[in-house]
Amino acid sequence: MILQELNLVSFGKFEKKIIHFDEGLNIIYGDNESGKTTIHNFIDGMFYGFLKPYVKRKIYLEEHEKYKPWNREEYMGILKFKKDGKIYGIQRDFNKGEVWVYDDVTGKDITDEIDNGDRIKVHLPGVYFFGFNNLVYRNTISIKQLGNQVDSNLATEVKDRLANISTSLDDDISVKNAIKDMEKQLDQIGTKRAYTKPYGKALKSLEELEDEKKYLIQKQYEYDRYLEQSADLDKEIEENKKKLENLSILLEKVELLDKRRNYLDALKIKEELEVIDKRIKELKPYSHLSIDDYSKVLKLDTNIERVTEEIEYLDENLAHIEEELRALELEDREGIVEGIEAEKLYRDVELYDEMEEEKNYLILNSNKARVDNLNIQIEGKTDKKARLKAFNVLLIIITIGSIGLGFINISLLFLAIPLCGGILYTNFLKKGLDKEINEFKEQLKDLYIQEEENSKKIEQIDSHQRHILSKYNCSSKSQLKRLRDNIYFKEMNQTNRLEKINRLIKNREDILEKLNGKFMDKQIWIEEKDRILLKNKSKTIDEFNKGLENKNNYEALIMDKQNKIEILDKTLGNFSLEELENALDGYTDDFFKDIDVAQKDSITQEILDVEERLSHMINTKARLEERINSLNPYVKQLMEVEEEILRIDSLIKDYENRIKSIEIAKDTIESISKEIHKQFAPAINKRVSKIMDLITNGKYDQVRINDDLNITVENPITKEIVSIDSLSGGTIDQLYFALRFSITSSMNTGNFPLILDDCFIQYDDNRLENILVYLSDISYEKQILLFTCQGREREILDGLGLNYNLIQLT
Repeated sequence: MILQELNLVSFGKFEKKIIHFDEGLNIIYGDNESGKTTIHNFIDGMFYGFLKPYVKRKIYLEEHEKYKPWNREEYMGILKFKKDGKIYGIQRDFNKGEVWVYDDVTGKDITDEIDNGDRIKVHLPGVYFFGFNNLVYRNTISIKQLGNQVDSNLATEVKDRLANISTSLDDDISVKNAIKDMEKQLDQIGTKRAYTKPYGKALKSLEELEDEKKYLIQKQYEYDRYLEQSADLDKEIEENKKKLENLSILLEKVELLDKRRNYLDALKIKEELEVIDKRIKELKPYSHLSIDDYSKVLKLDTNIERVTEEIEYLDENLAHIEEELRALELEDREGIVEGIEAEKLYRDVELYDEMEEEKNYLILNSNKARVDNLNIQIEGKTDKKARLKAFNVLLIIITIGSIGLGFINISLLFLAIPLCGGILYTNFLKKGLDKEINEFKEQLKDLYIQEEENSKKIEQIDSHQRHILSKYNCSSKSQLKRLRDNIYFKEMNQTNRLEKINRLIKNREDILEKLNGKFMDKQIWIEEKDRILLKNKSKTIDEFNKGLENKNNYEALIMDKQNKIEILDKTLGNFSLEELENALDGYTDDFFKDIDVAQKDSITQEILDVEERLSHMINTKARLEERINSLNPYVKQLMEVEEEILRIDSLIKDYENRIKSIEIAKDTIESISKEIHKQFAPAINKRVSKIMDLITNGKYDQVRINDDLNITVENPITKEIVSIDSLSGGTIDQLYFALRFSITSSMNTGNFPLILDDCFIQYDDNRLENILVYLSDISYEKQILLFTCQGREREILDGLGLNYNLIQLT
């Protein structure tokens, strides 16, 4: 594999930065903070997306956030490389977590062919093209500054890889995980007695399904019986439908006969109407006469006779009163007692009482209680509205928070949906409360206006009452009533003579008034009588009476005409005479000779009986179908149960076969795993020792690596095995570099690039020269990317005359 081009579109501090690499040794030189580590991590991010390995959900490494641009929205890049003769491109949007892999020559999108991981289901080009995860990549191909230790999980990954190589297994298979997975599978399958596990649960389910099958077979028998009954009922329904059809045809024939009879009756009624219309025309001149006017004339005539008699009687009474008054010769009094007009006093007291009663009514019916109640309700609704408003603000804050957090964890965005619903609902409640508060305020406004009007009325009443009291020099209502009683008793003590005079004078005035009214009434009645007779074109009451008889005949004919029209309408029904004529056209007497209209009721009743039977049968059919439908799930369930029995039985056999297969495979893999270290440990030790011998000029040529990739070395003088903790930092760096490089070779990873980020800082010049010579040698087989902030590497390479491609960062 050859990395050809990096395009840092927007990554870290870089924007639209393009870097080209050559085959062989590439030196990427730059001062501190020039972006060497950023470019190194860019390659890692493009292949693996900064996703944490060994997790069941998408968790990003800290580098994902670290290299997000501060002042740009875009966070993406493009990487091009050559592998197996083809040029590929990887384009990744780190913000959206999206990646596209394509053939750079043809432009074909091959993203769907890329492994998307067993756990988080995300496309991982690094796993696809390198054949291992990010942990192995960071401990073998990519080596960072001061990388003097390896990840604790690397030993397991290496052993898995070596086991696959030695047994020709697929690279994605892990021996450790395979053993663990097999034990997990055995535990998941369970045993016969473990009813909570699939195997035991399947055995239990099979037993329950067999019992259920027996019950469902009984339901199947019941279902078949109802189906047979339904088929028999279908035949009866069809027979009754045919009978109903024949009866309907016969009823239609009878109804035609009925129409024929109605048509003949209608013709007769039409002739009678023509005669009535002729007579109505003759009597129409009398139609304007008014029975009310006739009644008025009779009443006026009676009134005239009566008032004439009353006038004569009143004349006699008037003469008698005049005679009595002349005999008495009394003084006329004005009805004043102690300077007070009695009648006016009585009226004022009565007016005072009426005003007092009205004032009491206004006070008793005061709206103060309703005003207080409305104020309490408005206050309660306002408080509730304030609480809703506060709750709504809280919901908005939580919603905004969930949306913000949704950019970190997208599942939190779904929390915003019910919160938005809550916001809409509280707004709806607030609108309802606003409406209720406004309605209460309108009611309160009306009550205030009414109270103000009542207060004004009470003030007016008080003013009138004070005026009455001051008029009679009284200070209270009780004093006014005592004055009234006193005047009343004094007035009652007047002489009988004065009372009689007043009575006679009053009677005389009444009689004169009555006489005047009687004369006027008589004259008015005479004029009204003459006017009404003239209006009705009659000279006398007798002539008016005869005219009314003709009017009654006219109205009777009109009513008779209306009745006949109604009879005609009933006879014709919803048809016109012309429609009946057209409907009966073409039907002769022979058509109707075998039927009678009297049959209509019996045929109709028979139709009703058949319809009732048919309805009953249809209802019975519906109940049967309902029962069949209710049993249908049992029939389907029986099929499902039988299928489930076959499936469970097959599943049980499968579980038993799997248990047997897993146990055999487990034994086989465990025996293979024991041989792994024996097979590959010598080769790894030999490669590490060879590299160390080259770097240290033969000082350390015996290195030991155990199962967990822990390193020990042989003291060249004492030949004792010592821990690397007692060695210098530079030597430790060299050992781990040799270990990583040897692991890569042992894992048969192919000619992948080797990416080194300031790995040789602690090397002295001699060992640095040795390692650079070594890298130059292997650069003919694989691409080397060496990031450095020192000029030593270039000086040594130039001094040795070795080829390299220099990339200078500014």
